[in-house]
Amino acid sequence: MVIKMYFRLNTECFFIRGKKCGAIFDLIMNKIYALNQKETQILTLAEKNEPIRIDEEFLNELMRLRLGNFYLNKTYIQKLRLGSPQEMPGLPPKLHRAFLEINNSCNRDCWFCGYYGIRRSLGCLGCNKWNENGKALDIEKWKELIDGLKDLDCIDIYITGGDLTLSWKKTIGVLDYAYGKFNKIYLTLNQQSISSEKISDLNGRADLIIQSQELDNLNSNRFPTLSIVSPEEWKCEDSTRIKNIFNDYVIKDGNSYSKDLPMMSKEKFSSFNMHKFLNNFEYHPCLGQTLSICCNGNVIPCPMMRNHSFGNVKTEELYSIFERRMGDIDKFWKLNLDKIEKCSGCEFRYVCADCRALEEELTGKIDGKMLCSYDPVKGTWL
Repeated sequence: MVIKMYFRLNTECFFIRGKKCGAIFDLIMNKIYALNQKETQILTLAEKNEPIRIDEEFLNELMRLRLGNFYLNKTYIQKLRLGSPQEMPGLPPKLHRAFLEINNSCNRDCWFCGYYGIRRSLGCLGCNKWNENGKALDIEKWKELIDGLKDLDCIDIYITGGDLTLSWKKTIGVLDYAYGKFNKIYLTLNQQSISSEKISDLNGRADLIIQSQELDNLNSNRFPTLSIVSPEEWKCEDSTRIKNIFNDYVIKDGNSYSKDLPMMSKEKFSSFNMHKFLNNFEYHPCLGQTLSICCNGNVIPCPMMRNHSFGNVKTEELYSIFERRMGDIDKFWKLNLDKIEKCSGCEFRYVCADCRALEEELTGKIDGKMLCSYDPVKGTWL
């Protein structure tokens, strides 16, 4: 007679089902275990507290991996959570990061610039100028906004926009005022604008992000660098093997889309961690708890999503924009991948680095999906 018991995954192990297959996410070891269809069916029954044969080889392997255990009786396992399960009324929104576009001018004519409508996988972190009207905010207004962001408990800020060295005095003034008010301050410069004097002016107060399209001198670069990769160069992997170099993939239009694009492969799950995983249950992995303030004062969900505006800080206080438009802001913040049709049936949806700006550009829909090489219906990678 075969003994039946109950099997449950540990508190730190989450089982996520897709349309056909599933996956186990170990939030302590930051490991993902992709399951086939049969394994998914077995674990589905186990997680429903159905009796399971104690000699089931798959479940015994999970026990050996210390992902779960057998129990004599039905067992409730409280899953690992971060923070308080309830939000107190009256608290400010959970604003994690803000982009401050303090400049919108540049003397260069880079082909990959947002000025020409080019979309990039890391365009939000890189340098761009935009063909937009409106007088630029002055430094006193930026100081006021920095105080507003601090009051909203913003964690990180990104100082960006055009070529910041063209308004360097303003850039340093904003940095001076912001320093010490946030957990991290990032500042983006084009590689051609960097000099020892400019780095000295930063004096370690900001983490420098470098935009570059020149691969020759990147090996010795000690700063995080966004390397432009055109569609013709997508299959070149040399830069990905260099520390601190991140491929900034260019997608000119839907016709340039290719299944060979590495950013949409299973390799993109390598940065999985506990905070991101749990946060993605509620929020979009990129848009969630993020906003951008444009050089002309427009408040938008992402530096690359210029057609969506919540208001303008020239005519309204930042906090009042949140109060008046929080419902609209939440449509972007809480657009988690459960709400994206193709993603909702994918077992990897809570560790996916989805880019809504690129997807909207390619599909014409805020909830469209094109940049993915996994078919959750078949449970296979294309």
